[in-house]
Amino acid sequence: MKLATLSLAALLAATALGTAEAQTLRYASGFPPGGPVNEGLKDFVQYVEDNSDMSVKLYELSLLDLKETPPGIRDGVADMGYVLMPYFPAEYAEANLAADLSMLSTTGEKGAAPAVAMAGALTEYAMLHCEDCQAQFAQENQVYLGSASTPDYVLLCGQPVRDVADLKGKTFRSGASNFGRWAEEFGGTKVSIPGNEIYEAMSQGVVDCTMISAPELINLQLIDVTKAITVGVPGGVFAGSGAASMNKDTWTSLSDEQRAFMLKAAAHAVATITLKYNDAANEALDASREKGIEVIEPSAELLQASADFVKKDVDVIAEEFVSTYGLDGVAEKIETISGLVTKWKELGKGLDTDRDAFAETLWNEVYSKVDASTYGAM
Repeated sequence: MKLATLSLAALLAATALGTAEAQTLRYASGFPPGGPVNEGLKDFVQYVEDNSDMSVKLYELSLLDLKETPPGIRDGVADMGYVLMPYFPAEYAEANLAADLSMLSTTGEKGAAPAVAMAGALTEYAMLHCEDCQAQFAQENQVYLGSASTPDYVLLCGQPVRDVADLKGKTFRSGASNFGRWAEEFGGTKVSIPGNEIYEAMSQGVVDCTMISAPELINLQLIDVTKAITVGVPGGVFAGSGAASMNKDTWTSLSDEQRAFMLKAAAHAVATITLKYNDAANEALDASREKGIEVIEPSAELLQASADFVKKDVDVIAEEFVSTYGLDGVAEKIETISGLVTKWKELGKGLDTDRDAFAETLWNEVYSKVDASTYGAM
């Protein structure tokens, strides 16, 4: 998508902002005001202004929408933005490989909150272990500065789901291919419905269950059409974000000291947004219980069957990224990603309640190992 395809409003805004002070960075969020992402970004804006000689102007769905954000960053309409990489599967195939393995964060031995584990694992993978990821970011004229994550996906249903047998014959709203395969594994039918149409689909019985993270109970008002919630399945998270992606020309125009600070600020942003998402999930589940919606722990049989699916699906994901996107060394990359998920499941224990500790851990394990003078310059 070229700059010419961006909205006229975005182009006019970019022109108007062209005379702005060089150290005022334009951040485009394609989300409407409110919600964990924008509330986390407001904290990021304040952090930058309080601790550096730079400032950030946050545009909440007023400069670029979610589809326009990556090309808008690339072409300089915005200096920074919140990139949803799965929306662009080919352009970010290397990082999306890690994002598609998110169900590893919710299976196997219990560890850190899945959002924390996956945000840490994907950020470390893309920044320290994946030169091919960096090459694709460079092709988009972007500098990647970390990934925030949603909480784990749950089932929002019209009827209780406890066991494997309860899944058979039901229709599931799926937002990604791995979740769709999960539904089909247990005799369900997957349907793709945009987020803003889920409410109507559930209220009219078009879908029996929606696979989504718990904050959407409030954000999309799904609490009004949900009768039962099953936690623990299907699992996985949405972690394929570029939480603070920056235009490469803007990045290289900064001094080494400013870049080093932005790495620190990015660690803060990843931690803040991820934990705001996690807190929103807990609040949404509490609100659901207060409304009389049953919150169900799945049977041991269903949890085991789901874990067996995840193990088997890794091979499906590997084949997809080889055949569809032509990735090289996929087996080795999956081994690296799996190891990082395991690492962060252990390392991230308890960090879901301490933003500063999470940010510090991200700094120590990832960002401090990046050379600000050379990172993003390839």
